[in-house]
Amino acid sequence: MCKLDVKAFSVALGVVWGGLTFLLGLLDMMYFWGNSWGKMMTMVYIGYRPTIIGSIIGALWGFIYAAILGFAIARMYNRLVEENKIATDKKIAELAKKIWEKKGKPANTSADDWREAEKIIKGC
Repeated sequence: MCKLDVKAFSVALGVVWGGLTFLLGLLDMMYFWGNSWGKMMTMVYIGYRPTIIGSIIGALWGFIYAAILGFAIARMYNRLVEENKIATDKKIAELAKKIWEKKGKPANTSADDWREAEKIIKGC
């Protein structure tokens, strides 16, 4: 499994949520003035109002919150991937050794034995 680029994931999530927050702010301004969405937004994002400036403020808050959440998610994911990789590599090493022993311990076959064990463990 590949690791996530923490910075890129954080910024991407922030941009998506900030943009969506801005868009919803504009929709609130044009169509839903005073509805429950707008009331909830004013409680969550300080300075939000169903106006252009309020939507920009909401988008900035949305970006900040989502970027922080994205950072935490990416760091946790990378840590889990690393722990899983260590365990998988250990299993591959054990199986590669068994394959090598089964072949009669020939010289210079460690790379081939590792690839064969990796194919069996990972299934690819």
